Amino acid sequence: FTILSLANNHTPNFGETGLLDTFNELTKAELLYVGAGKNEDEAYAPVIIEKNGLKFAFLAENDSDVVPSLYKAGVNHAGTAIMDINTLSNGVSEAKKQADFVIVSMHSGTEYASKPNSRQTAFAHTAIDAGADLVIGHHPHVIQGVEHYKGKYIFYSLGNFVFDQLFSTQTREGLIAKIVFSKSGIEKIE
Repeated sequence: FTILSLANNHTPNFGETGLLDTFNELTKAELLYVGAGKNEDEAYAPVIIEKNGLKFAFLAENDSDVVPSLYKAGVNHAGTAIMDINTLSNGVSEAKKQADFVIVSMHSGTEYASKPNSRQTAFAHTAIDAGADLVIGHHPHVIQGVEHYKGKYIFYSLGNFVFDQLFSTQTREGLIAKIVFSKSGIEKIE
């Protein structure tokens, strides 16, 4: 792994101290993170990675309907980036100026639902409309559909990667998306 999204409903479970410890440990391990920070500017900032001559900007936000409001990063305290349409639009537009591709991670959706809800769809469509090239979702614990929207791809939920939910087949399944990029765009998805 090179970069991790910390915009989710469990990252801040141990409060600001736990978040700061997480940031320190990831930094020591040379792992980049996005979607959380020591303050709101850092939490909403894109993380840029250059690979094989291409620049990728990563943004990650967490839906307010899956976390308490105290998980939101503030001016003077650590937290996660909470989903907001205006902040997302501005963030994607700014990230697009710095990178060839913008990838947005969204932690949203109804747990165990096989289809995305209206909040997921609105957020993902806004990201693409603002210039994102790819949206990757997580939270429902089950795989949800992939949408091809305005020539871009939205993975609404990859399902579980490693989790202890053994009570159904759906919660024991997950997707790993292999996406091949070139200067001209996404070449292949597996």
